[in-house]
Formats: sequence, C-alpha cells, structure tokens
Amino acid sequence: MNFFDKLYDCITSLGVMPKALVIGFFRKALNVVKGILKFNKASFSSAKIFLRRAFVVVLICAVVSSSIYFANANSNKVDAICIKVGDETIGYTNSQTEADVAKAYALKVLGSKDFEQINESEAKVQAHKLKTATAISDLIIKELGDGLIPVYEIYIDDEFIGAVTDPKKARESIDNVYLLAKKLYPNSTVSFSQSVRLIQSYYAQDSKKILSTDELQAVLNNKIKILYAQCEKAYADTAFETVEVQTNKLFMGDSRIRRAGANGKEYNINLVTYIDNQKVYSEELMSFAITPPVSQIVERGIRANSLSMGSYTVIQTTGMFCWPVVDLYTVTSPFGHRSLGYHRGIDISGANASGKLIVAGASGTVTEAGWNTGGYGNFVVISHGNGVETLYAHMLDNSIMVSAGDVVQKGQTIGRVGNTGYSFGAHLHFEVRVNGNRLDPAPFLGLQ
Repeated sequence: MNFFDKLYDCITSLGVMPKALVIGFFRKALNVVKGILKFNKASFSSAKIFLRRAFVVVLICAVVSSSIYFANANSNKVDAICIKVGDETIGYTNSQTEADVAKAYALKVLGSKDFEQINESEAKVQAHKLKTATAISDLIIKELGDGLIPVYEIYIDDEFIGAVTDPKKARESIDNVYLLAKKLYPNSTVSFSQSVRLIQSYYAQDSKKILSTDELQAVLNNKIKILYAQCEKAYADTAFETVEVQTNKLFMGDSRIRRAGANGKEYNINLVTYIDNQKVYSEELMSFAITPPVSQIVERGIRANSLSMGSYTVIQTTGMFCWPVVDLYTVTSPFGHRSLGYHRGIDISGANASGKLIVAGASGTVTEAGWNTGGYGNFVVISHGNGVETLYAHMLDNSIMVSAGDVVQKGQTIGRVGNTGYSFGAHLHFEVRVNGNRLDPAPFLGLQ
C-alpha cells in the first residue's frame, strides 16, 4: 500500500470526506480529462470548476496529513536527558546513568576545566536523536577541549607504543605486518603472538606521542612478533627399551648385557610452532615406523656372595658350584699337563690347610665315599644329575662325614682337607665329570 492509499484510508476513517464523495470526485476528474481531450468550450469550463474543487480537496488533505504526522511524532517521543554546554545543546541520552558516564569520561580527559558549563535537563525527544555516552563525551571534549584532538593509543599486549589520529590507517599498518608475514611464510598458518589494541583517547595536537604512518609502521614491524605453524617432515630415532632379567649366574649387584639394544627409525609429520623463527612447540601428527627398535636385555645377578652354613660360610662363585673348601682359596695346581703327568682336576691349598672343611659344590646324592686305592686316598663322589659329578680327594683320615646314598645340600660339610693317597702335602683335589669325562673345573667355579 503506497502513501496515497494510506492517506485515503486515514481521511475516510476520520470522516473528513465521505467515501461516496471521494469516489464521485475521482469520477468527475476522469470526465474532465476526457472533455479536455475533446477541447471544447463546455469542457474548458468544467475543467476550471474541477481545478478549484481539487485545490480545496488537496488543501484539506494537506492539513489532515500534517495533523496526523505531528500527532504520531509526539506519540513516538521518549524520555531523555538533554546535555548542554553553555546554551548549546550537545545531545540527548536515554538515562541519567548514560549522562553521568559521558561526563565522567570527559572529566577524566579535561580535568575540572570549565565543567560548570555542562548542564542537564529532562526532555522528550524522538528515539533516533538519542546518543551513546561515548558520543556525548566526545562532543563535550570537542566543545571544551581547547586544542585536544581525538587519538587512538596503540598497545601491544600491555605496552604502549604510540598514538595515531586515524584509526583506519593504524589498522592498515597492522594489516601490513600480517600480510608481510604471510608472504614470508606462505605455507604456514600465521598470526600475532601478542594482542594489538586501539584505545581512544585525547591528546594535544602537538603531542610527541602521536606517530606518523611511517613511524607507526616501523614500530609495529619491530615490536610485533609473528607466530606461525607449519607441518614438517623428519626422520627420527625410536629409542629402544631396556628389559632386565634376573639370573643366579651373577652375584647380587653385578649385571651384564645379554643383548645390546638398537634404536629404530621412524618417519614423522609434525606440526611445529615458531615465534619469530624460534621453535616453541612441536606436536606429532603422524608417525610411520621404518625399522623397529631392538630391546636391550640386561641380566641382574641375584646370587649371594656367600652362603652361611651356621658355623661357617661358603663362598658362592659365578659358576655352577660354590667354592669347595672353607678358608682355602689358592689353586696350587690347575687342570692339564704338569711334570707329574696330566692333571685331571685342580688342587686347592694354603696355609694351615690340614683339617679345613670340605663342602659339597652343589646339592646331590653321594655315590661313593671311602678309601680309593688308585691314589685318591680318602675321597667322596657326588652326583648332581644330568650326568654331572664332582670328586673330592686326599681327605684327612677319619674325616669323611657322608656315606653312599646320602643326599647332601650345597655347601654341606662332607669331610676335611688331608694328605692321604698320592699326595705331597695337605690339599683338596677337586674334579668335575660330565657323562664320565673329566673337565676343567675352573669354569664351573667361576674362575674363567
């Protein structure tokens, strides 16, 4: 519905022009137009009469329309606070609170200077005339500022770097820093690592804090730190794990590497973040194994250094057997060739050897115990299973403490050191036999 349709409805609804009159008026206008087109005297006379009446109708419509307009305008007014500086109206706010905020900010900028010139009063205005507190404070400062101009302070994080008069150019300068960074790192996601803020203020026009566009650009280029993130590909080592296993082949506190570890290789895709070319963070996005790592195996000893048997202590060895003599540790004759022939065992002796305790090298069953005519003298043989036997010879007379068939424990006393049989001084002759073959006892006692 256009303006004239609305006007028509409004006028007729007020009863100013009956509907029939309006319709008749427009019919008469149509006839007049037709008569003019024929252009005769009668039609010309009718046209004059029509124009007079039309003028009256238009005048009535104008008066009614103006009345309606002003009535609507007054009905749309809202309560407001009028702010004046002297006799000049600065503007209107919608509440006393907004007016107080505007004055407070202006007072902060201007001090108490000429503040008595600011007056307030209640008013009614159309809503579109209301202004914000910021707009009102700007107008007050402009009116009373005497040389103060609006500026925009620039802060990088919380550091003030200067002020500008044109916020649009300031934002262009900030954008230039960003665009330059995008050119430097075209394949990266680019941003600033600091916040950049513009805060409105007022300075004297000749303030040294106000920067030119070139000065601002130079400061921004130097102060703003660029944060950028990009995907990077790299080969990396995969660290091997160390696995520890316990073994009674080693004493407690000792260890050895059974299998050396080896790092693996992998191909990584990482998201790396930089600030001004300084790497600050890296996050692995994907990883592809090329060669797996080989774990390192370390053996940890659990064997005690000695075995307490109550009244005496037996020395543990790193071999299969404990040391077979208490308090004698010198091997006086090793396994193998010697001047008296091939030696099938080892001889153990030392100071005051006679009578020292001889113990079972490991748990087992006594298979022989007594006198041997072949040169061993008093001797004992113990079977340890799996074809393994140990022999202890040249024992002191009447010192054998076990008999055939006895089950003995590791470190248990079986006799004493003597000089019986084919012997030239008190000592223990010790043999190890595996499936009947006499082997060098040294490895079995941890000597090699």
